[in-house]
Amino acid sequence: MPIFKLPVIKKFGVLSDVRHMHFQQRLFKQAWGSHPLEVKHEEHRNPLEITEKFILQFNSAEGSVEQEQFLSLARKMLLRCKRRSGFHSMGCGEYVDLTVAWTELILLAQCKGKIQEEALDILLVSLDQAPVNSDHIRVLFFIAESVLYRICCDAVHKSYLYSNEVKLSKIGFLTFLRLFVFHLSDKLVPYKENKCRLLTFIQVLPSCETVYQLYPNVLSALRFMNKAAETICSSMMPLERMSSSDNSFKQNQYPHTFDLYSQGSISSEYDPPKFEMNPFLWHSLLTWQCVQTNGTRLNELLQNLFVYRGELHQENWLYSVLALFFLGEAAKLNMSCLKVLMHLMRDFILSPLSLQLKHENCKRNISSWRWEVAYIYTMVLADICLNGNISEIQKTAFVGCKEHGYLLKQTKELKEASLYDLLHYSPAQMSNLCDEIFWVIRYGAVHSLVKICHELRGNVNREGLRNAVWKALYKQKRNENDSHILEAVKVAEAEINGPINPFISRNGKVLSTHRSLACFQYVGWRIASGLCSFYFPTTHYIHLPRTSLPKKSQIQHSQSKQHKMEKKVSHFLCKEVLQAGKRSVSHQDFTMRSDMDLKRVIKNQWEKELQVLIKEEDDMSNKSLQKNQTQETYFREIMRKREEKLKKEDKTL
Repeated sequence: MPIFKLPVIKKFGVLSDVRHMHFQQRLFKQAWGSHPLEVKHEEHRNPLEITEKFILQFNSAEGSVEQEQFLSLARKMLLRCKRRSGFHSMGCGEYVDLTVAWTELILLAQCKGKIQEEALDILLVSLDQAPVNSDHIRVLFFIAESVLYRICCDAVHKSYLYSNEVKLSKIGFLTFLRLFVFHLSDKLVPYKENKCRLLTFIQVLPSCETVYQLYPNVLSALRFMNKAAETICSSMMPLERMSSSDNSFKQNQYPHTFDLYSQGSISSEYDPPKFEMNPFLWHSLLTWQCVQTNGTRLNELLQNLFVYRGELHQENWLYSVLALFFLGEAAKLNMSCLKVLMHLMRDFILSPLSLQLKHENCKRNISSWRWEVAYIYTMVLADICLNGNISEIQKTAFVGCKEHGYLLKQTKELKEASLYDLLHYSPAQMSNLCDEIFWVIRYGAVHSLVKICHELRGNVNREGLRNAVWKALYKQKRNENDSHILEAVKVAEAEINGPINPFISRNGKVLSTHRSLACFQYVGWRIASGLCSFYFPTTHYIHLPRTSLPKKSQIQHSQSKQHKMEKKVSHFLCKEVLQAGKRSVSHQDFTMRSDMDLKRVIKNQWEKELQVLIKEEDDMSNKSLQKNQTQETYFREIMRKREEKLKKEDKTL
């Protein structure tokens, strides 16, 4: 085979090999950048991609024109995140990507102003209603780190309590609640790196609690986050930092935990859990599943809750919080579960009083009583009062099982652990230490009732309940002397700070969220369903409970356009809720036929109005033509008479 020798031509003159290589690389980069067939990523990237550069430009924008451009682009990003999060479909759908949506929302929350508030609102609603999926663990760790960083490095240095701090605490609470559920399911073992990063925040977070001592709604969320992080990262912590309170439930400490199953009383329906779980939490989960599936063992499970009610006072109170969420979801559908829940929590709240009566100097036992559990109980009661299945359940959650009307004579005795009883509970025989504890419960009751009163505003079907809530709040504000309780009213009103109608704002624009964030409505059902799917994989899927949209009263407005827009948006939201509830085919056909008939009627009406307009225009043109012709005839007649007169004068001359 012949060898061809190509001549080497030094086009660049006499250069060293190193300079020659650098020169070739520079020319190659220029050719690559100017090549017409190549597309550079920086120039043709997605304009709605959320980057650090965009956030810096948004926060440093100057001038009204530049700010309006970045604000418009950020709102488009929010709308895309809203769609990806399944905002109107309960986090389900083919187009839903919760991992990407949550990541983008927590990044958009770094923008200043309204964009930050709306991003936090959407993320909060999505975390409340999204399903529990192990694919979300990594992004949940990212949200947890972001929230803790914002609280530890930014929020605590502010002189006042801002709305974004309250929203961040709620987002952190929901995030760590989901992570703790995955911890119970033993699915956080591979995430050692994420746990190590959380350890740094655990060391700083307790020092931030002193800033929120006057705001139990934020403080309880911070303590829940701290306790959940310690429990999740317990395997990564040094042995000297791990106390007996941080360890999970051990079966050898309670040898008779699951004797009920070995006796065969409910072993035909349920098996013991695969992993170790607190017995009270386990029976609460079984109670929820029994209510959802209409099981026959409900009375037996409720009796077992009284057997293990002492577990409410355990050191690791995260189990008690989860149990409250499960029993609260069951109480929305069953009156017996609500009565059991109220009875158990009444004993829990009165336990410091019994300890002091038995041991006058028992400050250690009283201080170990977890007020966070009692405060979250007020949130659960507010959720039952708003979203109970029947009006009797809603009424019982507010006023208890009283038969003489809604509001009885004010008393400081805790007869029933309803919201109305907790509102006035202040035991006079307690010491100063206990008095410092029980004001938190009244704070939570006031905070919840203000939100309930706001949520029920404009609902004709529930005016009686709202009037009773408003009357109780009015009396409490008039007679209350504790500044902490009066501060709860201001914090709740600033937190809701919304319009009368949750669908439409006062200026007629649609709000970013279709429901306010008064309470966590779906997270209890979601985590219970997630744990049941893990412990009982053979059971059938339990559908998300439908929440009937309340009928809003038609508020008189001065402008008719705002009223028409309100009805249109309400109809649209009703359709979204019905679609999320998986309507039947017949109902879909009826709705489609109704929409087609409505469109047909509107089209016919427009055609009729168009014909009337055309006829009126023709009549106007004919009248104008006739008028012109009449004027022209009259003018010609005058000219003719003038000509005849002029001819006669000429003849006489």
